[in-house]
Amino acid sequence: QAFQNKEQISMMSGRKTLEINPNHPVVVNLLSKVKADKEDKAAKDTAQVLFQTALIESGYEISDPSALVNRVYRLMSKELGVDPDAPLKEVEVLEEEEEAEEEDKDEDGEEEEKEEGGKKDEL
Repeated sequence: QAFQNKEQISMMSGRKTLEINPNHPVVVNLLSKVKADKEDKAAKDTAQVLFQTALIESGYEISDPSALVNRVYRLMSKELGVDPDAPLKEVEVLEEEEEAEEEDKDEDGEEEEKEEGGKKDEL
């Protein structure tokens, strides 16, 4: 029997329960941040990421995956001390550095070929 939409499929799969371990360090830390500042953007993002990753892990689809990705990027930026809204900077790679990288790649490829050849002889 074919289902007409995802809602029917999810209803047929049964109810799932999200359990939160109140003693987990992430939950304890999140609670203290929310108590200190109910409007803490990082705490809200963390709670949303925690919830949405639990949904994904349980087999559910989230309605807006790009929102989850943006939250993860913001949290990573905060953790790294980078302004997520900072303008992009062009990084100049000097010609000498590019040539050195290419030579390193060539040498690595030759070494891998030699190693593979040696392994074939041993077989």
